[in-house]
Formats: sequence, structure tokens, C-alpha cells
Amino acid sequence: MLWYKEAIVHRQEQESGMPKFTHTHALWLLLPALLLSACANISKSERMDDLNNTLKNYKRDIRWGEFDTAWSFRRWEEGKREEPPETLKGLRVTDYKVVNTHMGADNLSYTQTAHISYHLADSPSVRKIVDRQKWEYDEEAKRWWLVSNMPQF
Repeated sequence: MLWYKEAIVHRQEQESGMPKFTHTHALWLLLPALLLSACANISKSERMDDLNNTLKNYKRDIRWGEFDTAWSFRRWEEGKREEPPETLKGLRVTDYKVVNTHMGADNLSYTQTAHISYHLADSPSVRKIVDRQKWEYDEEAKRWWLVSNMPQF
């Protein structure tokens, strides 16, 4: 039956002198837009995966006292990189809980609030801080940077 429809379309094209617009033509016109949309979603998905990995690694470094590594997540001004304070050497983080998160509308900025519990090596008392973090995606470097201050222990 398909050959019959094709024959009718062919005869109509001959009579009118113009090719008939078919569903196949529409598909070929829409294909580039569909491919671009798929690429954008893959890019967004990869960016979200990168964010999740960055946050997981940052949390691990803070939680286990790897402050030198944690400090490398921050975007420092050119030539103004700070080293972790010496006072952090005796600090032990006992808990790190993310309590609030927000993704920016552009998917290039992210904020989260973490409650961090810690104690100093020479003190049994547990202290707590609220760490408000702002992260931004650098499209050139293809990575997330912490742009807020480091935790103030």
C-alpha cells in the first residue's frame, strides 16, 4: 500500500511542478535542532557530574583534615593564593553535614550551606561552624571553583 501513496505523491508533484513536502522532509529539518539539544543536555549532565565529584572531594578533604588539598578548590586571585593556617594542624573535623543547597538558574553557580563540627587536639569540647559556600563553573577550565571564603575554624 505504501507504493500506492508514493505513486500518488509523485503524480501530484508532476502535476504541480513542485515537490510535495513530506514527513521525511520535516524530520531532516528537525534533526540538527534535536542533535544540538542532545549535546546541550550532555554538557549540562557532565557539568552536574563534575559538581557532584568536586563537592564530594572537597567534603572528604575537609572531613579528613586534608586542608592543603581543600585549599586548592578555591579560586584565588592571581598571585594571592593563601596557605591553610598553621592552627589547622591540630584540628579534627568530626562531622560535615550539608543542610541547604541551591543551583543558580544558569546552572553555572551553586550555593550550599554545611554545618561542620570539629575539635582541637588539645581540647575535648566540640565546636560548630556554619560554612556558606558559593561555587562557580569556569567554562574555560571546565571545572567548579569555590569562590567564597574557606571555612573559618
